[in-house]
Amino acid sequence: MTGSSSTRIFSRRATAAALGAALLAVSACGGGGGRGYAVPERLCGVRAGTGTLSPLLPDGEKLAERASGSTAGRLRCALTVDGRPALSVVGDVLKTDADPFAQAEWYLRLGEDAGPKDGAQFRGTRVLDRFALAVRECVRQESPRKFAVLVELGEFEPVPENVADRRKALKGFIDGYVPSALKAQGCS
Repeated sequence: MTGSSSTRIFSRRATAAALGAALLAVSACGGGGGRGYAVPERLCGVRAGTGTLSPLLPDGEKLAERASGSTAGRLRCALTVDGRPALSVVGDVLKTDADPFAQAEWYLRLGEDAGPKDGAQFRGTRVLDRFALAVRECVRQESPRKFAVLVELGEFEPVPENVADRRKALKGFIDGYVPSALKAQGCS
């Protein structure tokens, strides 16, 4: 062997450090995946239930919630993961004859793939590949109303990847979220 023992020790340490740095770089580039954030208990100030929200959120390091105009009778917020839109919620207390499928704001959010329009008679939940819409009766301030909540997945690759699993996860989330949102909006 050539070289002094201190050169060999330095060389081994440099090799070990380079190997460690390479492994860190591979895991940081997504090789390891995972979440570096906690799934929130609340969304738009409403109890969300981490068990139903978690399957809809992508892996990443940082989750942030941005409220965008929630007021009495309206929910507006979005979650981002690593600065990219992951999930948004829009909810409105509407008149009983309102049709979320026909109103421009809602129709544009749903897109043309929303299927047949059920008109003002629609009550229930509709789940699409990246959206879930729930419309429920709501008595607010002693006046009959309708409460509509739209959940939209963001620009990430859809989570879960399998469409059937994603629809099931969207339905599970909206079915759990809407009762809490109704109470938060003063509906009975």
